Amino acid sequence: MLKIDFTGKRFLVTGGAGVGVGAGICEAISECGGTLLLNDLDEARTEAAVANYPNAHAIVGDISKTGDVERIFKDIKKNHGPVHGLVNNAGIGWQKNAHLTGESEFDHLYDIDVKGVWLMARAFVRQLRETDQVGHIVNISSVHAQKTISKYALYASAKAAVEGLTRGMAIELGQYGVRCNAVAPGYVDSLQSREAVASWTNRPTEWIDAQKDDYQSLRHMISPRDCGNAVVFLLSQLANSITGQTLNVDAGFINLLYANSFIPNT
Repeated sequence: MLKIDFTGKRFLVTGGAGVGVGAGICEAISECGGTLLLNDLDEARTEAAVANYPNAHAIVGDISKTGDVERIFKDIKKNHGPVHGLVNNAGIGWQKNAHLTGESEFDHLYDIDVKGVWLMARAFVRQLRETDQVGHIVNISSVHAQKTISKYALYASAKAAVEGLTRGMAIELGQYGVRCNAVAPGYVDSLQSREAVASWTNRPTEWIDAQKDDYQSLRHMISPRDCGNAVVFLLSQLANSITGQTLNVDAGFINLLYANSFIPNT
């Protein structure tokens, strides 16, 4: 029987204090016996999230700031030991036409969704090389990197950059045995996602039902844990020869040319 056992290994998860994909990732790693180094910007929220897992530690810091990232890894080295896996989950959304977006808004999006991913990956790899360790990276992308909608051009471009960085770093790091992959969720059912839907439609329940029944080939809601399971797989030895790939956790969403109701299958 195949089993993933992360006992004795430490995994740094950015944006892990959330209730969406980050929570699903932390839950999956924890159930495999891994030690969670849970990073977020808000100290109180991070400490509250840590209490949900039997072996977790709060790592507060801003991933978009070089000084904070260096401090994070210095503190981890001193207090916990080397990190065996990095999950770049932290990110923000953006819903505004590109031509209406201000420069400061653009910078804020890219500072977190792209620069932060690079800064954390850079520090992680440097730690691996200094200690002659092998570890792996999973970056959280989005189906928006491949297919998108109006008002999401900049968010889509940021996630496309994450996938490009994933492929490029996989090539650069392969010589060290370090794998770098990405997970691209579709619509994940969570409080955060429901709030986002409610911001653009007066009928969020109907919208979510249509997403599930008409725009996915699998007619069920994607859970945060579905994403967490994919991340755990890519971090584990089960993915020993997989690198530079993006795993879509989208219930078949981006494969559909038309909505299910357009040409009924039965």
